[in-house]
Order: sequence, then C-alpha cells, then structure tokens
Amino acid sequence: MTKSAISAFVINLADSKPRLDFQTKQLCQLGINFERIEATSTADLSESEYEKWANDWQRKLRRTEVACFLSHFGIWQRIAKSNQSYLVLEDDAVLSQDLPNVLAAITALEHLPFEHLSFETRGRKKLYDKECINLTESVRLHPLYIDKSGAAAYLLTPKGAQVLLDTVEKSGAGLADALLCHTKRLNSSQTMPALAIQMDMAKHYGMPELQISPVAASNISTSTNSKPSPNSLSDRLAFKSRRLAAQLDMGLIQAKKSSHSDYLEVLPKRKDFIYLNVLLKS
Repeated sequence: MTKSAISAFVINLADSKPRLDFQTKQLCQLGINFERIEATSTADLSESEYEKWANDWQRKLRRTEVACFLSHFGIWQRIAKSNQSYLVLEDDAVLSQDLPNVLAAITALEHLPFEHLSFETRGRKKLYDKECINLTESVRLHPLYIDKSGAAAYLLTPKGAQVLLDTVEKSGAGLADALLCHTKRLNSSQTMPALAIQMDMAKHYGMPELQISPVAASNISTSTNSKPSPNSLSDRLAFKSRRLAAQLDMGLIQAKKSSHSDYLEVLPKRKDFIYLNVLLKS
C-alpha cells in the first residue's frame, strides 16, 4: 500500500503498550506513517500545574482531563510551528479502511475548506451543513457547526492549531474535545460516513468483535474519577456562567443554521472496519 502523504501523531501513555501495539498494526496496514507522542499522565502533574489548568472550563476538570488536554495541547503547539497538516489520534482510535484514500484526496485539494476535520463519531448528534464536497466516491465532507465529542481522530492544519492555541491563551484550558468542538473561530468539517470510532464504542455501532481488552478500556474514567469540587464560590459561579453562555451559543448556532443543516448522529460503515477482524487476531 502506498504511504499516506499525511502523517499521524499517536498519543500514548508510557504504560499502555497494548494500545501502541494495536496502533502500530493498524497504521502499518493503512500505510500511514506515525510518531508516538507520550501522553501526559496524572503522575506528571504537580498540584500547582493541575490547578493552573483545571479551573478555566464549565466545571473543574479532573486530573485525567487536564492530562488529556495537555497531551493534545502539546501536539497543537507542534502543528502550529509546522508547515503541514497532521492526523491526530488517541491510541484507542479504530480507523476505517477508507481513511488512506480520504487523506490522499485531501492532499490533492488545492485549497483546504477546513482547519479542523473530524473523522470520529461517538453516539451523539452533530449539526452539519447539508451542502458537501465529495472527497471520494464514498466519502463526503460537510461543514460542521455543532459537535459534542471527538478528540480521538482528527486532522488539524497549522492555522487551526494556532486558532486553538490563541483560544487557550485567551480563555484557558478545557476538555480537549470541547475545545475542538466549541472554538468559534475554528473552521471545522466532518466526514460522512464517520471514518473513526473509539474502541469502547465498537459495540454501540454493531461491531463488538472489535472491542478488545485492555485497548477498549477508557483512560479517562468518569465512574471511578468523581468530579472535583470548585475551589470557591466565585469559581462555582464562574463555571455556571460559562456553562450557560456555552448553551446559549449552541442554541443560537442551531437556530441560525437550521434551515440548511441536519442535526443527526453520524454513522460509520461497518464493512469498512472488517479488515480489523484479521488484524486483531494476529
């Protein structure tokens, strides 16, 4: 298989070798060059570093969420300084066999119509424009207006990375996927069908055979990692104010775009993930 002209960064914790082994097999099969980026772990965070980033979003972030944000943030810094776009993957991302063709089609475009391209779906509705670009015979590209999850598999341009860095400098940290989904100045698009899912969503999309342990176990557990309490009443009020503002923004966007958009769950094509059945058994 011809190597993709677009390379990937794979975010991987030091103690998550099974996930790295899985990504190595998958990306080798797809012909996508990649560089492993060691993820920030909670053990890397001092109390002062955690507090520096934990209080800027709509609630106080968990330590795991700050670590995840910093892992993506470091990659955004690298992409902003580069002169090329990169595929960014978390190490439990499961990829469609169509992804290399889509990356080749993107490389052939004279002008990219996006700064951030989401390949992922995660069981939640997205608001996207009805108008689209046909990237390949089977994959379309839709402008994306509202998303509520998606940091496991995305393409980011240097300009898009700088937009995200400017947003963090101005407004502070947040959930990595929330920053990708809700940064107003970031020009986002979505592939249709979705070309990636996280492994823990394989059963949801009718592919339970792709859900293997320990790759499918989430590194950011919400059940065992309770939400931390605000440091003060002023923080609590600030969180509530930001949350209300974000909800209002989404409502306004949906009202403004409703006449020429769809609000639906983006689905993957199961047949495009069948190649992984053999790969996971090897």
